[in-house]
Amino acid sequence: MNNYESVFIVKAALDSTAQEKLLEEIKNTITKNNGEITQVQPWGKKKLAYLIEKQSDGIYYFLEFKLIPALVKKIDNLFKLNESILRVMIIRK
Repeated sequence: MNNYESVFIVKAALDSTAQEKLLEEIKNTITKNNGEITQVQPWGKKKLAYLIEKQSDGIYYFLEFKLIPALVKKIDNLFKLNESILRVMIIRK
């Protein structure tokens, strides 16, 4: 298993319960695929450098996890298919 870091931006219009539900969904997907979450940090609401999907603000999250390399694409697709997530970046440490 490799170590990965991910930063993703969520729409600022989501309420706190929807944010928690989204975060739990991501965490559950990683753990169901025999991954391990090592760190989750909410970075809070920040102004975006440019408009993304007509949004000027976003809520940033940082996530560290361990996962089999073949399953990273599945996690990336989960991020990209979710309409509440504006941008995502996953890198290997």
